[in-house]
Amino acid sequence: MTREEKLEYLALLEEKAERLEKYRYKTLGERLYPFQRELVKATSTHSQVMLMAANQIGKTFSGTYIDAIHAMGQYPDWWDGHTFDKAPLLWLLGYSGVKCRDLLQNPIFGRRIENKWQGGLIPPEYILDHESMIGTPNAMQSVYVRHGGGGDVQYQTSKVQLWSYSQGQHALMGDKVDWFHIDEEPKDQQIFPQVLIRTTNGDQGNGGRGILTFTPENGRTDLVIQFMDTPGDGQYLIRAGWDDAPHINEKVKQTMLASIPPHQREMRTKGVPMLGHGRIYDLSEEYITCEPFEIPDHWMVIDGMDFGWDHPQAQVQLAIDMDTETIYVTHAWKQRQVSPDEAWGATKIWSKDVPTAWPHDGNQTEKGSTKQQKSYYSKAGFNMLSDHASWPDGGNGVEAGLFEILDLMRKGKFKVFKGLRAFFDEFLQYHRDDKGRIVKTNDDVLDGVRYAYMMRRFAVRKGDVGKPKIVKANPIPTAHRW
Repeated sequence: MTREEKLEYLALLEEKAERLEKYRYKTLGERLYPFQRELVKATSTHSQVMLMAANQIGKTFSGTYIDAIHAMGQYPDWWDGHTFDKAPLLWLLGYSGVKCRDLLQNPIFGRRIENKWQGGLIPPEYILDHESMIGTPNAMQSVYVRHGGGGDVQYQTSKVQLWSYSQGQHALMGDKVDWFHIDEEPKDQQIFPQVLIRTTNGDQGNGGRGILTFTPENGRTDLVIQFMDTPGDGQYLIRAGWDDAPHINEKVKQTMLASIPPHQREMRTKGVPMLGHGRIYDLSEEYITCEPFEIPDHWMVIDGMDFGWDHPQAQVQLAIDMDTETIYVTHAWKQRQVSPDEAWGATKIWSKDVPTAWPHDGNQTEKGSTKQQKSYYSKAGFNMLSDHASWPDGGNGVEAGLFEILDLMRKGKFKVFKGLRAFFDEFLQYHRDDKGRIVKTNDDVLDGVRYAYMMRRFAVRKGDVGKPKIVKANPIPTAHRW
């Protein structure tokens, strides 16, 4: 190539790089993490989607990417989230005018330099006009965006409004909102209800929708409890931590972890709300986690079950190392509104022929039938023990089980296979209220564990599972009622 040809080629490469950066929204979807793709998809089926996540994993970016796509109406081919046929009104909310500018406005629209927009997800030619926010330099109250989602020959115009919580709930009145993005949880618990009211007639009368992206620094607030424990029909919760964001390498994790106060580590690294009152199992996830391994045939196994419908049905399996008197949780599964046959289909690969402990309400007789609840699970395929879970003396006290399991955990004799999120999501939130009572929500898997632990005297050798056998008690000498 001649020098002139090389210069021309270099100019073309630079122009290509500039175009790729300018229109990067077109290819960013290919690099989204699974939890970010889940956030997109959940907006198609739920009107309120909460991403409760750790720090520095890209939770705000997850939201601003979706915001930008809705504002432009430029939906990529893979998009499986909600779409707007008409240019929407979007509300983006943050702590303050500065936070709205730095965390929401700048990533979406970029900075305004010499009367030109630069560096945002939305290309400058799509930004039609703006109105400044009073009191915060370079912050916008409203931005108008060319929307390509309509069917008219002339383009439509989306309106993006940015609100700070410091403006108060009374500022959030009057409009029919199509889409909202609440970034970081407001301490004023009336902000979210006010935003929801504004969505009632949004999206052409179908009702607006939106997302919440935050790290739960305020603890188990009413809003967090609602999504975690008693979600409504239109609500969906996504949890994500450092392990869900591969861009944070292990060295950085260790460095950051060392600087985080111990009582904040679960919140900062896993997105777990800090509890106002005591956790029952007050240990870190890492302390009881172990890598999965093949259970030896001479170890004992037993399953535990907690019945459910409105709250999840849960099934767990414990493996017991007789030599070291150590218990391992090797399987954990739960699902809301599933039949006994569906529960069996989901767990039979590991629960087939393993004795299953169950709670006393399994003895309840269904109205209009003479059958007990446990009989439906026996018919489905589960190897239900003949009697409900109890201690060897016949009692079924809860506190004794909690104390013994916690004691084993602290001694390193209770381990859980890595990756059992059904267990750990409950483990990290299991707590008492301000009167010392156990909070009986989101504890289905933990109850299953406790039932199996109580009945471990009926565990069988793994190598004997599926073989003809006589069920008998297998006492194990230890201080923990073995």
